[in-house]
Amino acid sequence: MSFSLKYKILFSLFSGLLFALLSSLVNFFLQDKAFHWGIFIFNLLFFGFFFGFGFLHLMKIFSNRTLKKIIPELLEGEVIQREGPANLFRGIEAVGGKLLLTNKRLVFKSHKVNIQRGQINLELDQVTGVTSRKTSKIFDNGMRILNKNGEQFDFVVFERDEWISRIKKSTNTLLE
Repeated sequence: MSFSLKYKILFSLFSGLLFALLSSLVNFFLQDKAFHWGIFIFNLLFFGFFFGFGFLHLMKIFSNRTLKKIIPELLEGEVIQREGPANLFRGIEAVGGKLLLTNKRLVFKSHKVNIQRGQINLELDQVTGVTSRKTSKIFDNGMRILNKNGEQFDFVVFERDEWISRIKKSTNTLLE
């Protein structure tokens, strides 16, 4: 998992702004009833940089360690074409784990920290559609996979468009 510079900068700005606003509100209501631009700008820049670059770096290290421990069961002759961290929505739980695209299937294997655990196998010849979707109606990182049984599987992944492109190519499904 790698984060683009654009993503790091946007994450830095968003988290720094959020932290600066919250700390300024706490300072305003609990201390001196005055807004201090200097403290606001310092919090925005310092903590934005810390969260945007430091936190994302730590998240990358820990997620790579977790992903290495997830070993899905593959079929004889199955070749991994793409893999990465993912969440699969099962009811209200976003089950964390690893998503793999192989030459035969889509395989999702959860990690051990989830309530709902296990492996989901979607045969590529059973996939009828793959569409992009927004997570929480805000974030452009979700994809929905439909199969011939009418089931839908909602995933959250990094590089969603690349996943969708690869799945389309593998299934020869014409998608919207």
